[in-house]
Amino acid sequence: MRQKLFLVATLILLQVSTTAIAQQLSASQRSYQQARRVLDDAIEAHGGVEALRAIKDFTLKEKGKLHARFQSPTAEPFVTGTSEETLIVDLDRGFVFDDLKTTNSGFNNWGRTVIKGTEGQNFDMWSRTTTPIVNPTVNNFRGQIRRLPPFVLIEALDRASTLRWLGEDEIGGRKQKVISVLRPDNQQLSLSFDAQTNLLTRYGYLHADPLNGDSEIAQTYSGYRTVGKLKLPSGRVLYNSGGVVQETEYTDLQINTKPAESVFAGPDGFEKLAAPPATPPPPAVAKIADDVYVLNGLAGGTHNVLFVAFNDHVLVFEAPEQIIYGNNSVQAIAKIKETVPGKPIKYLVLSHHHADHAGGFREYAADGVTIVTTTDTKKSLEKAASVESSLLPKVNKLTIETIQKKRVFQDDKHVVELYDIGPNPHANEILVAYLPKEKILFQADLFNAAPNGTFPIAQDATVSFAENLQRLGLAVEKIYGVHGRFATPEELRTSIEKRRASELKTTQSGMQ
Repeated sequence: MRQKLFLVATLILLQVSTTAIAQQLSASQRSYQQARRVLDDAIEAHGGVEALRAIKDFTLKEKGKLHARFQSPTAEPFVTGTSEETLIVDLDRGFVFDDLKTTNSGFNNWGRTVIKGTEGQNFDMWSRTTTPIVNPTVNNFRGQIRRLPPFVLIEALDRASTLRWLGEDEIGGRKQKVISVLRPDNQQLSLSFDAQTNLLTRYGYLHADPLNGDSEIAQTYSGYRTVGKLKLPSGRVLYNSGGVVQETEYTDLQINTKPAESVFAGPDGFEKLAAPPATPPPPAVAKIADDVYVLNGLAGGTHNVLFVAFNDHVLVFEAPEQIIYGNNSVQAIAKIKETVPGKPIKYLVLSHHHADHAGGFREYAADGVTIVTTTDTKKSLEKAASVESSLLPKVNKLTIETIQKKRVFQDDKHVVELYDIGPNPHANEILVAYLPKEKILFQADLFNAAPNGTFPIAQDATVSFAENLQRLGLAVEKIYGVHGRFATPEELRTSIEKRRASELKTTQSGMQ
């Protein structure tokens, strides 16, 4: 009897001790433990950690739709394009083959990328040119590799100390278990798992969208199927700011086929172009004429801004901002005021409604600057200014003036003519700035230089742009753009001629 009583007492003490230890765990520790259980269950449901880590190569073919929520000719409704892609990745050898075709909003693209270890090339299949990749690596395609859930799960497992439990949710009427993890690039992801199957339903991250406010970029999966020991999805849907931007079907998915080295090769006979700069130079102001300047290299080197110093004020053309808000206008305004001290920025001209061109309007509005733009862009800005956001600067007052086809700004020394040269396949309403004295034209998205400074075959938007310049009869000698270096009318003509030659060749091939 004494032994039995002693055993019972010991068990009670152990239970009390265990409970006490559990109560001593911090909130972070408890959150981690719960999240870790969710992740472990998910890894097992997808095939187990050994099977996931055993993926050495894969071939993924996709076909789907692109919904141009941020790059349509009008702010609403959005247009829909197509995408078709073949992605082959060999992780062991560091090889990548990616062939991507897209059609959308005045731009048709067909690119092929080949990476073999430390060597890589980008092939423009339309222009038949090839450009070396600076510092090529499989990690350049980390975003595409994450289209397969096993890689998302392994990344989370390798960052296990950052796992946290977020709670429960519901997607498509099904209960979800949601955790978070800090990705290797320090992006905090939320991962949602089906409570019944433990399969990955969705992952995404929060960000500030310059026009839509607090938003989430998220990818969802559905239609899981068994491939060997693995559970893999049959497609994906990409969301941004509450709407679909891409939906694709996995038309073919193969794992560990050990593709031949010959698969990772580009086409022969392409014109070889120079590599782009290894690192884009920091933003800098270039004086291109008396009182006329271009601020080059904003947004990581991708966007430029024109500004003109009138007698008593400054006019600025474009306020670029990326989909993920980055305070580009703060930097731009500082550079402009440093270059032209003592003169206030009075006007901000916005070419069209796309976020990467108009999204930086908030800082100018806060300075009391009058925005000059088209009717469609005005509607977009007013809608954006009304958005409640905890991550974006507030807009207390918005002054917008619209133009119909043409407006001229001038004093006794300067003339800037604005033209709406829409409708264009890229935007139904789109402004360009022409300086008749200097014979300079500034445009956005209509004629873009590649990162290495070359000009590819003309897109539909470029053809329309050239036709409108001819119609207006402007004596242009230099064409500056929001993207890339300045161009000459001769380079524009050459780009158009390449397009016509390509179309003629295609027509002749079809007749044979």
